[in-house]
Amino acid sequence: MIRVLLLIAAALLLACAPSTNSISIQHDVVLNQNNDSISILAPFTRTTIKQQLLQKIKNNQPLIIHAFVPLCDNDNQGIVPVNKALGDGDNLTTNLYWGALYGVKTHFSRKKRWTKAYDQKHNDSFLLERVVFKRTYSNGAKVIFITDAYNGNAMEKCLNHYLQSLSGMRSDSIQLDSSWIEISKQADLVVFNGHNGLMDVEVPISTSTLTKKKDAIAIACISKPYFKDYLIQSQGYPLLMTKHLLAPEAYVLSAIIDAWALQKPEQEVWLAAATAYNQYQKCGIKGAKNLFSTGW
Repeated sequence: MIRVLLLIAAALLLACAPSTNSISIQHDVVLNQNNDSISILAPFTRTTIKQQLLQKIKNNQPLIIHAFVPLCDNDNQGIVPVNKALGDGDNLTTNLYWGALYGVKTHFSRKKRWTKAYDQKHNDSFLLERVVFKRTYSNGAKVIFITDAYNGNAMEKCLNHYLQSLSGMRSDSIQLDSSWIEISKQADLVVFNGHNGLMDVEVPISTSTLTKKKDAIAIACISKPYFKDYLIQSQGYPLLMTKHLLAPEAYVLSAIIDAWALQKPEQEVWLAAATAYNQYQKCGIKGAKNLFSTGW
């Protein structure tokens, strides 16, 4: 089974051909799809984010992670088709990025130290399922990991919601243990995990409405150049981005979250991602390190 999935993952490396739909950048101005200019904010350091996280741990407040997972989709995404079951963007059980062995839901469900606290299927046209995991780390960090599976044909919606969550523009909440979490406002780390949809579609720039900055991850092929200016505007710090084609499977995300929750420095988060990728893909640690990037 592992051999088969590794071969499939290798095939996915060919799936991320660049598109001419990417946002045009001219100096400090973004030109959106309507040719309206939006001033770009300057890149920022992670100092304030680290202070926020340490304070929440000290106050016994949970660290909130929100992950957006567009299901792998042969028919609606610009990828090289994979096995029909793995590439069915409407199938939660078999999808490569959700229900398969290294899909987000399956992988974290198999992790003994994570507890599933919530699992709810949805009937709307884009969000198929929301699952919440919880874990407490050795440094006292209590982590709530909210992960959403989006229909593979709803890539634009998924990207918009990811950026809006970073910027605090979404209204989205969940009740856990009698307490309400305002996800978009309270999230500390916001994750995109799947095909790089910015290669295929344009989405509006989301300008942050919050004073709070957040850590951001985009585990998708060549995410750094595609997501950079979106992150600056939405005030998401690029904790972990990618520079080349790769298989965006959940073992990378798991390793990143572990290092992040333990408040490891950015370079150790980067190394954790590379180590996990090499462990499963057997590509060599040097090559794995070259796949990932932290910071601007």
